[in-house]
Amino acid sequence: MNKFGDVFIGLPQKGNFQKFLNNIVFETIDDIIEFYNYLSDNDDTVTVMVAKGPLNYNYEIYLSLANTLESIQQLLKQGRMSDAFALIRKYNDAVILHTYTLTCYEKEENNFFNENYSLYNNVINEWVNGRKVLIEKKKEEDKEQAYLAVIKERDKELYRLLINNNSKQVYGKLRSIENDNVHHNNWNAFRINDPHIRDFPISLSLLTEANEAIKLVFTIHFSYLILTKSEAMYSYDYIYALEEGITSDENTRDCAASIISEMFEKYIEKHSKKLADYLCGCTALELRG
Repeated sequence: MNKFGDVFIGLPQKGNFQKFLNNIVFETIDDIIEFYNYLSDNDDTVTVMVAKGPLNYNYEIYLSLANTLESIQQLLKQGRMSDAFALIRKYNDAVILHTYTLTCYEKEENNFFNENYSLYNNVINEWVNGRKVLIEKKKEEDKEQAYLAVIKERDKELYRLLINNNSKQVYGKLRSIENDNVHHNNWNAFRINDPHIRDFPISLSLLTEANEAIKLVFTIHFSYLILTKSEAMYSYDYIYALEEGITSDENTRDCAASIISEMFEKYIEKHSKKLADYLCGCTALELRG
């Protein structure tokens, strides 16, 4: 009988703690945090009006996502696996919600010259100002499906590539793991929230599951950001030339910022060649460095 009271956990293993701390998930999280910090500095689109004036709500969302990932990383390092998975669920939800708002905002922009359009009363503005929720649904699962339905309509082929049969199975499994740790559907949710778990081999498989969940959610977010916010992803030289009103070098005109190309290669190309090819065809950005 081990400390956790069940043979499922196994026995502590010498050297497991060091393997735990060197797991690839911590590099993944560092990369994605850097990506969101980059976007928070470069996506300066003013999107909504609040009492004090224009507010770039994307800036706030990018910083919030980076902070959530930092919290996930700290919880994982502490061996509080159940808490970490609960926050991965929060990251998942935030990405779906943000993607939904980006899709809504695109529609609002298309209505800009409509006589009934109001910068002060559009869907996103009402939400940010706390006057309305984005979607009125009693059950959380119904709300998520409503978000996904709008996202799917934005680009059905991209949605198909992201949520194909294999990814759907993986996403469903990961969603189930997240839910188990949020709602304590499984007794293990209590047992894996103990720092001593880091000494047991099962902790490495839990980190692998966390890594796969985070990468899948990031892949969804990155893909839709390419569709909706690519203007924030161009190379510094190109953006500088635009701001200064000078002619940019033809060789750098359509180049993505180095961090964008690196993330694309590391997390999109390796996830799916078909998805990578499709995204390259959706933007003038040269994603492949």
